[in-house]
Amino acid sequence: MQETLRKILSSADERNLPFLLIGGNAVILYGHPRNTIDLDLLIPQSKRSAWLDLVHGLGFRLHHGTDAFVQLEPASREGAPIDLMLVDERTWELLAARPERREVLGHRVALPRPEHLVALKLHAASSPTRGKPEMDWEDIRQIVRLQKLDCQKAEFRELILRFGGAAALERLESFGHEIEQP
Repeated sequence: MQETLRKILSSADERNLPFLLIGGNAVILYGHPRNTIDLDLLIPQSKRSAWLDLVHGLGFRLHHGTDAFVQLEPASREGAPIDLMLVDERTWELLAARPERREVLGHRVALPRPEHLVALKLHAASSPTRGKPEMDWEDIRQIVRLQKLDCQKAEFRELILRFGGAAALERLESFGHEIEQP
């Protein structure tokens, strides 16, 4: 995984390609240790061709693709699969505004803010094709707990309702007792 991440970060830096690190790696960087076998990146739809050129140049092959999602396989067993989540420019601007930054393998990497990562996880968990939504819910629970997110704050509450509905809000509010008080 680290070698795949190193190659992607270096190549993206060289080509000045924007992305947000999402998925399991973002959850890890927010403080919840967990296993992950792929690299999940969120990119603007307008950069799709440039990103596909980059990953194909690194030996990755298309496994599955739609307008909003591309899964790529590594050329060798040592590499990690890559998932690209593509969003329109408006969504990109919202998610990329004021990102969190972390140092990863010598590169400054942008992550969506914690509440936006929760929204992405809610979206993933509600997908009818999602194999293990409970993994997303555990990630959500940990992000809320570790980042001390408050479901009563208007912006976060709106995101929860938009991407998860009332049932998700109720479930998230049940996590409230787990949040450590300052």
